Amino acid sequence: TTTTTTSSSSSKKDVNNISKPDFGRHVEDCELDKSNIVMIGPTGSGKTLLVKTLAKLIDVPLVVTDATCLTQAGYVGEDVESILFKLYIESGQDIERCQRGIVYIDETDKIRKSGGNVSISRDVSGEGVQHALLKIVEGNIVNVPKEPGRKNPRGDFLQIDTSNILFICGGAFAGLEKIINKRMDNASIGFGAQMKKDTDDHKVQGKYFDSAIPKDLVHYGMIPEFVGRFPVIVSTQGLDENDLIDILTEPKNSLLKQYKYLFAMNDVDFHISDCGLLEIAKTAFGRGTGARGLRAITENTLMETMFVVPSIPDVHTVYLDAAAVRGDRKPILLKDPNMTIEKFEELLKETGGRPEDVDGADFVQIDEEIPSEEIGEAA
Repeated sequence: TTTTTTSSSSSKKDVNNISKPDFGRHVEDCELDKSNIVMIGPTGSGKTLLVKTLAKLIDVPLVVTDATCLTQAGYVGEDVESILFKLYIESGQDIERCQRGIVYIDETDKIRKSGGNVSISRDVSGEGVQHALLKIVEGNIVNVPKEPGRKNPRGDFLQIDTSNILFICGGAFAGLEKIINKRMDNASIGFGAQMKKDTDDHKVQGKYFDSAIPKDLVHYGMIPEFVGRFPVIVSTQGLDENDLIDILTEPKNSLLKQYKYLFAMNDVDFHISDCGLLEIAKTAFGRGTGARGLRAITENTLMETMFVVPSIPDVHTVYLDAAAVRGDRKPILLKDPNMTIEKFEELLKETGGRPEDVDGADFVQIDEEIPSEEIGEAA
């Protein structure tokens, strides 16, 4: 019975197996259309990095542009055709390669329709930009001037077919979660009433963004014609503390590795404790600025250290912990050549967490302040 079953299953032909050379011969030939994408998510959640990584993996030209600098045709600012000219330059002035590229338009939520009285003046940097993008986003042959910034009727034009150019629009879309909340959770009273959700929580906000539909974007201020040309709506989740710690340490060009490189230029090691990493992640998470907030915290914490260390020849290690990140005290400089990180941490435990009681360890400090009289004489 087993032999019969095996032989009968092997005799069946799997037409969907892509490893066979005759795949696709049994379906009707057709042209594949692109699916433009709207990417929504809080700031610092990796939207731009995701698109850059995608373009690098599939080896296509990529242009990252900002929607806030675009204006309607005829007004001061960049026309939408300038996006395609940038893609043409990025592709090495190869039209064929340009027509298979990716265009990422960041800050798309900033070009929503104005809430004011638009009858007084035209919304040239908002709704007008959406109207101007309609033609190139859907897929047409667009005349792009070779001299960006000037539209000379007698000038030379490049004809670029946008049918196979993938357009991705991204933005934070702050306040969209409230629109989705109003649609999904209608007001009710009684024992079966739904509890009010905290839309400021990044987990709740992420769930609402996952449930976004085109109607929500229209209520937000995007015109229906623009939303209809982006059939795929995806969202990125806000980063939690563990994600921020991974961003600090794991990537090839992580922030921690950059500081180690900077201190190594002065022949100094840099070490940050686990509690220090956690404190940086907690502070960045509390500020709500995502991964971008990590550099601001580390820069403020290590600013004096990076200026002081080159002038002290006997320092071999900079030690950063949670107390230094919080601002309770300065980072620690290890000067004793026999003092290792492991030995210092053991001595720190023995002294009850008091670095000033450990020999060979000092705080970062500027020894002398320049008197105001000297400043006046130098001026």
